[in-house]
Amino acid sequence: MKNSLLFKCITITVLMLLCYSTVFSQDGTLTGVLADNEGLPLPGVNIMIKGTNVGVQTDFDGNYSINCNVGDVLVFSYVGFSSKEVIVTAELLGQIETIAMTKKEAVLPMQSTAYSDAIQKKTNTRFNIPSFNESKYTFNQRGSYFQYNRIKGIDIEKENNKVDLTYFSPDIFYEVGWNSTTSLQFVKQNNLPNLQRTFSQGQPFNAESTFFGPESGVVFSYGPRLNSLQFDGIAYPFDQNGRLIPLSDTGGEKANDYDNSIFKTITKTSNSVFFNITTDKNFYGVTYRDKRNKDIFNTERSRFQEIELRYNNPKNSDKKVTWDTFIKYAKRIDNQPNLNGFLNTLLLNTWATPVSFENQQGSRLITDTQRSFSPEHFNNPLWLLKNNRNRSVNSMFSASIQNGFKLGEDTSLYTNINHSYVSNKQSFGLIPGTVGYNDGFSSDKAFDTNTFNAETTFKLNQYLDESDIDFTSKASYSYKGLRYNLSERSGFDPFSFQNPTDSNITTQKLTRNTLQLFNIISYTISDWDTTIKLSNTSYVSSVQNNKWFLPSIALETDLADLFDMNGVGEFKISTSADFSVKDTPLYYNNQSHNSLNITPLQSQGLIANNDLFVSDALQLEEKISYSITTQIRADAFNKPINFGLTYYNNTIDESVFPVLEGEGFQLQNIADIRTYGFEANLEVFVNTYNDFSYAPGIVFSLYRNKVLKIQGNQERIPIAGFTTISKNLIKGQPAGVLVGTAYQRDAQDNVIIDDNGFPLIAQDLQVIGDPTPDFAIGFSNQFNWKRFKLNFLIDFQKGGDVWNGTQSALNYLGTSQQSAEEREITGFLFEGVNQLGQPNTITVDFANPSNTITENRFVRYGFEGVGEEGIVDGSYLNLKSINLSYSIKKPDDRDFIREFDIGVYGNNLFTYSRFRGASPYSSLFDHTSGQGLQFFNTPIVSEIGIQIKIKL
Repeated sequence: MKNSLLFKCITITVLMLLCYSTVFSQDGTLTGVLADNEGLPLPGVNIMIKGTNVGVQTDFDGNYSINCNVGDVLVFSYVGFSSKEVIVTAELLGQIETIAMTKKEAVLPMQSTAYSDAIQKKTNTRFNIPSFNESKYTFNQRGSYFQYNRIKGIDIEKENNKVDLTYFSPDIFYEVGWNSTTSLQFVKQNNLPNLQRTFSQGQPFNAESTFFGPESGVVFSYGPRLNSLQFDGIAYPFDQNGRLIPLSDTGGEKANDYDNSIFKTITKTSNSVFFNITTDKNFYGVTYRDKRNKDIFNTERSRFQEIELRYNNPKNSDKKVTWDTFIKYAKRIDNQPNLNGFLNTLLLNTWATPVSFENQQGSRLITDTQRSFSPEHFNNPLWLLKNNRNRSVNSMFSASIQNGFKLGEDTSLYTNINHSYVSNKQSFGLIPGTVGYNDGFSSDKAFDTNTFNAETTFKLNQYLDESDIDFTSKASYSYKGLRYNLSERSGFDPFSFQNPTDSNITTQKLTRNTLQLFNIISYTISDWDTTIKLSNTSYVSSVQNNKWFLPSIALETDLADLFDMNGVGEFKISTSADFSVKDTPLYYNNQSHNSLNITPLQSQGLIANNDLFVSDALQLEEKISYSITTQIRADAFNKPINFGLTYYNNTIDESVFPVLEGEGFQLQNIADIRTYGFEANLEVFVNTYNDFSYAPGIVFSLYRNKVLKIQGNQERIPIAGFTTISKNLIKGQPAGVLVGTAYQRDAQDNVIIDDNGFPLIAQDLQVIGDPTPDFAIGFSNQFNWKRFKLNFLIDFQKGGDVWNGTQSALNYLGTSQQSAEEREITGFLFEGVNQLGQPNTITVDFANPSNTITENRFVRYGFEGVGEEGIVDGSYLNLKSINLSYSIKKPDDRDFIREFDIGVYGNNLFTYSRFRGASPYSSLFDHTSGQGLQFFNTPIVSEIGIQIKIKL
């Protein structure tokens, strides 16, 4: 016995050390909607391609779109929910999928001692039949389910020992369902930047803080206090009350502190209906979904529609051929997309507006020019909202046919053919007279993608006395064609998009054919509860290079029976080391590079049309991923406990990023990057009394990454941001470190102070922060009492540097509360040394009216300030969701209404962060690589709503 145990431990250890496996196939775009068990959308879900740094987040309505390959493993992670891994299949690509994230819940305690005794005496079986006492189904001789309450009569023939059953006819079951959600979305005041309401527009003049109006071109709010000003009552094009003058005894109306808030409370509705027909042989279903909402400014409507028809026959039927087919059409219209950073620009111009100027009085002067607080430098937000042609339309058609053929008791063959057509049209435009687009600019960008996939899979299952052998062989062919068209125009007639003086059209047509061969053999040793998998993948493509030999091995074992641990029902250990490759999408949709050659102030004229495409010069990205996972299911004090721990270590060689070459960017295999970390989760089920139960769960995650190599002679590769502040790849540094302006320091790290008493700026850009968080914790809670359910999720992140460019810009302009509080500081001494190395002794005033505006503490360093000073702690705590529901229908009721639930919910109702004004889940311009860069990003949106679910 000891020798057997020792042999098994040694064998498992050796296999774990030798493991490696692989995944790869053709590329495509997976678009979908994420929802919880109640059907509510899940915003802020992280979707990563396993073993890579490639990922996206769902928007507020749970929508997502990610470029991936058949065979990729997508990891969906959301605080308080079980991480869900979905293997990308040819069927999925080109669809819009609705995936339900399952909340972490422990297994209910055993209620029957007979059942628990049977479990303890269990033997390994290859199939499972539900308990007749617990299941609402039974079995007929064809092997498929039927409902026992469909039995019409029973005739027992004792002589022949025979029972005849007669059924109600026809044996057809109908199911109709309706899910409806109505909610209010809003932005809480404490999630916005803290703006001052004390000082007017202006700057120092003749040693006094002086009001300067919009016609002066002054952009600053370093003027006098509002309570020292009054309106002169004379006609003034920028204010219906007149021009502001010093307060006097003439009885003029005192100055107003105008509210220029742009956010509104809006209504969102979501409805879905489905109708299913089921027999013991066939399933027919139709589903229709409809979502409607206005943007958070209450100006534009958006809509999503989807219809799906599906047919399949049960896999457990007596048929030798099974079918699964569907046709799906979906269309999403967004009339306020964040194209070219439009929403960032809108918020910049809103929060830059002095409190002494009211945007709502109009955006157009009688001279047919723009009315704003500084028409030559900033826009009126209403001008932007009224004079744009921004719109995004996504439509998709997909059809699929899958077959399963039973060739014998142990062999089967599966085929899958599907085709999808995806059209993405983006329109953008702002009329002449718009700051950043002075001559007007418009663009129309179209992506038309056709994808055809064909796949054949052969499976062989052999059951031996003490072991099982499974063999799978798969061949996949994929064709993908992309038609790209970009039309740009400028120089329009006033207040129109007509008669452009300049135009440009760019087109691209790309295709890719791929063939993937995949073979895997799985060997299970029943007595050891151990499974070993060996596989090989071959990949051939018409674009980029090929890979013929990608072997693999994986191992999973359950040690619970081996060590006979009391109370432990499962003790699984699995390990793998994956060698895989990833191709570059035909269109590289990460637009983060488009702002790297402009400054933050120039972002008002951002044009993100430097689109990049795959080329033959690019090599496949090569990935090596190691992981080991432990999963324990135990019983402590008669309470089920689930514990899991995963460690992973991934290296991506030849990572593809845009690299600036001359005047434009090119995709290059530029870096090798390693990412490693671990995730632990603990789930407990507490069942008390009187139908009350409580199930808490906690997820702890930690990861680190490092750039191992930069190709060529470049020291750093900017991947997102601006010329003065960006995320970078630097050898030996974490991937995505923040590089920007910093204070000049001597060899002892002392800040060097200039002759005026202010810190000097270093000549070269420096590493100033790392967006990687120290760790993250998700805490989920579920309470059940009779037919009530209460769930809430808390998301916590510790650390991670964030560049808060929003605060820096508002300090420069003087509209922030910080600038209001600190502008009257005098005699301040900056710690450091002068240029001779002696301790600094020169005191300074932050905003002395006797000095010029350029000597102001915040203005002297420019619009975005000193990058180093803009770095803030990215820690946050967020009540991500809370949901209370009640089931009106009792579980044991059997009438016309099968299910009737009603609930109320809230999202992001409480958020705490070390800085205000932006969502901790947002990224710069909503681009993939922009996490950790906050420059007028959209703030976190809260939502409260009611949901009704009915099933007939």
